[in-house]
Amino acid sequence: MTAHGYRALFELTDQIAIVTGGGGGLGREIAKGLSKFGARLVIADLDMSAAAAVAEEIKEAGGKGRAVQVDVTSPSSTRALAETVAAEEGRIDILVNAAGVFTVAPAVDLSPEAWKTVLEVNLTGVFLVSQAVGAVMLRQGRGKIINLASVSSQVGNPGYAAYAASKGGVALLTKVLGVEWCRGGVNVNAIGPAFTETSMTRSYLEGEGRRDFVLSKIPMERLGEPRDLVGAAVFLASAASDFVVGQTIYVDGGRTLG
Repeated sequence: MTAHGYRALFELTDQIAIVTGGGGGLGREIAKGLSKFGARLVIADLDMSAAAAVAEEIKEAGGKGRAVQVDVTSPSSTRALAETVAAEEGRIDILVNAAGVFTVAPAVDLSPEAWKTVLEVNLTGVFLVSQAVGAVMLRQGRGKIINLASVSSQVGNPGYAAYAASKGGVALLTKVLGVEWCRGGVNVNAIGPAFTETSMTRSYLEGEGRRDFVLSKIPMERLGEPRDLVGAAVFLASAASDFVVGQTIYVDGGRTLG
């Protein structure tokens, strides 16, 4: 294969990509990265104003994007998302499940309501959107699904009972869907970031000693940044990952190594 041929492995021109949680820090950056490789973005978020702002940012940079409202915890809303995009665009090529919430509390103090919210958004939401969009992809015989797992899928931290349970579930759900759907042409994989500074995590990091504690666990001695995930997302969305199934790629500065 020529150099041009290898570069073409990462080409996403005119592919239809849905990013849930696309109005937030990680989803926003991944959406922008996919757009730079030619994808046409559907920014799906519960916060329609945030989604619209990201879609506008993509268009101002020369890309194609539009905003759609979705509640990832609602089966009817996730089905409507998949059916609407498939009908209007003719297909769905890429799905990134980036919608998520973050709660830290000692397990003995964690309320049932907080536990339920984290699991519903971070795990059930991934399942419902993947189920709805996966059905479209299986009908068309191709597609790439990228879930947002976490280093908390693999390591334990105090206070992370709900979050770690949800992200551990995402990593294993990724394996199961990968096995079930790969023969139908649908690759399901995940990205596992280290602790990444976003608007969602910033208030936690402002607590006394927390930033230093998090940094002490990362061999590269820095927090993750949303842009760190773009390369892995483009790889998993493109033809370069056609033989990759059910894997979680840890983008973590070495956090999971020891």
